[in-house]
Amino acid sequence: MSGVVTARWILGTTRTKKGWDMPRSRRTGQATTVDSGPGSEALEPRYIIDVKAFAAAGRSFALIVKSRRCAYCTECENRPQEEGHALRDVSEYMDQIADRCCHKPDYLLPGTPLTEAVFRLLLANRNRPMTLNEIEAGLAAAWTSAIYLKNLSDRVLERLLGRPNEYCIRTVE
Repeated sequence: MSGVVTARWILGTTRTKKGWDMPRSRRTGQATTVDSGPGSEALEPRYIIDVKAFAAAGRSFALIVKSRRCAYCTECENRPQEEGHALRDVSEYMDQIADRCCHKPDYLLPGTPLTEAVFRLLLANRNRPMTLNEIEAGLAAAWTSAIYLKNLSDRVLERLLGRPNEYCIRTVE
């Protein structure tokens, strides 16, 4: 993956200017797998933000993503947001978050609620699917300076993301 590496995490995950470079099997190059029974392998569940669920709930995904940008990106927006003014394409906002905002130290503060933190991490990854291990590694890296680290175990994250949530985070099918 091209780009300058800005952080190296446990599990071999790297954060680049292009987004998150997630670990893959050294032997096959495939996504990480977990053993789901004797003699069978299944892909580990991957999570994304369900953009269609926002629309179905009558919520603007573009506006929510726009509100997660850093102060610099917000101030640089040169068009006034008047009532009825169309928002930019959501991919532009996600690019801003991935290229600039997620590198700011206050993007993922240790006091951020866990579901909000996962939502921000997925935005920084341009809503590409992430496994629980990748999410855990991303949050652990962002919160390395925290005195009391939150419980980021697979069990906690799976329980949190496995049920309906206001951020419309779901597993990829």
